[in-house]
Amino acid sequence: MKKESTITTLVIFIILISAVASGFGIFSDFGKGAFEYESIRGKTIEIFGKGVYRHMSADVAIQGIAQDYITLF
Repeated sequence: MKKESTITTLVIFIILISAVASGFGIFSDFGKGAFEYESIRGKTIEIFGKGVYRHMSADVAIQGIAQDYITLF
């Protein structure tokens, strides 16, 4: 019985922490917003510029937010 209650406690803890982390990734909105950046090789990249994903390219940030939705649900 003790082993089952320990596992249940750990699973509930993981669920709560996952919900907080993915919720923060989805709903964080700090930062200036999208902007363009010129790479070292001269290529222009659109940076997402908001929330947790503010330093990532727009394409990668959208994938990260989508993964946060999957984790949350």
